[in-house]
Amino acid sequence: MSDSEKHVSKRTCLKSKRSRFILATVALIVIIAAVVPSVVVTTLKKNSMGPKAKVFVPLYIYPAPEAWAPLENVISTHPNVNFTVVINPGNGPGPDSLPDGNYTREIPKLTAYDNVRVLGYVHTSYGKRNFSAVRKDIQTYADWPTNSSNPNLAVRGIFFDETPQQYDAQTLTYLQGLTDFAKNLKGLGPDQFVVHNPGAIPDSRYLATADSTVVFEAAYSTFQEREGAKLFSNIADSNRTQLCAIVHSVPESVEGKHLRGLVKQVRKVAEEVYITHLSTDYYSSFGAKWTEFVDLMAA
Repeated sequence: MSDSEKHVSKRTCLKSKRSRFILATVALIVIIAAVVPSVVVTTLKKNSMGPKAKVFVPLYIYPAPEAWAPLENVISTHPNVNFTVVINPGNGPGPDSLPDGNYTREIPKLTAYDNVRVLGYVHTSYGKRNFSAVRKDIQTYADWPTNSSNPNLAVRGIFFDETPQQYDAQTLTYLQGLTDFAKNLKGLGPDQFVVHNPGAIPDSRYLATADSTVVFEAAYSTFQEREGAKLFSNIADSNRTQLCAIVHSVPESVEGKHLRGLVKQVRKVAEEVYITHLSTDYYSSFGAKWTEFVDLMAA
């Protein structure tokens, strides 16, 4: 073979190797383009927890030193999760102009967090409690910042417990009057947020008198029954941003992926969610799976 023939042969060989390399590279790119999106979609579907939701906390735990630490810990470690926290010093604000020293020490710690909205507890006895007495409780909360000379000793709205389910025109006027009163108090600013708690789905005409309504407060088994009956998807004149759900007595076997599924399920119903495995004293302590619940709410 002449030198020129050898040179041509080498060029042909190099060209062949280059072609094979290019083909292999193109093939790899095609495979990646086909596989990666499906992997990403599968991962997103697997990790998706549905619409974001706030952690709702009925904090009926007396604030002895460190008693609220489990709450503060998850608040500080999850700055992207919003918390709505209800405090109840004495079946309301208590008889005095200010709560006791433990409350005045601990409440400002909560209100210092940007991702926390603290609400004051007030009961209405299903619309039967004296209107002036309810207004007095609301006013007491609103006066805390002034009476304490501490702007952080404050609540940003009212949680009205024991609101009615059945419609009554006078009761509607009663609730609307309380909401209007709360909304005009600067001491409850900047939100003046109002939550009603009938504990079940009320007549839809009541929904407009609150920013959020607790449409479920019962055991896990009851939630599954009502969800199975699609009761939450048929609430007239509402959407999930106006709703809150509290599920207690979750079986200990509901953990891991099963707890994840439950949290996802409840988040589809309501924008504010509380789930606990405790079957007694649901609101006077933090359950063993409290941190796991908050971690799932952050997902």
